Amino acid sequence: MAQWEYRVIHINVDNNKAPQPPDPQAASQKLHGVLSPEFIAREFPEQYGTAAAQAPKHPAEQLQFFLNLLGKEGWEMVEASQVGQLLMFFFKRPLVPSLPAAKVTTAADTTPGQA
Repeated sequence: MAQWEYRVIHINVDNNKAPQPPDPQAASQKLHGVLSPEFIAREFPEQYGTAAAQAPKHPAEQLQFFLNLLGKEGWEMVEASQVGQLLMFFFKRPLVPSLPAAKVTTAADTTPGQA
């Protein structure tokens, strides 16, 4: 009989706000100034660089990328449901039984002539 493991992902759904491009200044403020906006933009160019600010990806494209990553890990989406402001995605994949730990053989475990 097949056994499964499950994964549930949720996304906050707020239809009243348009997605905003990433802002290194806002990220710095969330971190209480621990990292400067310049450092954030330099160290995370894919998220905060000029190319990211000019062309933010549509939420559907972002979700597609994320779902494809889960698919590569063997997860299959079995359902999507909205619960209040949360969009819930339910995934499953076959449960792989864990293998018993391999016994480590040391020199003390062998007699001369065995290897």
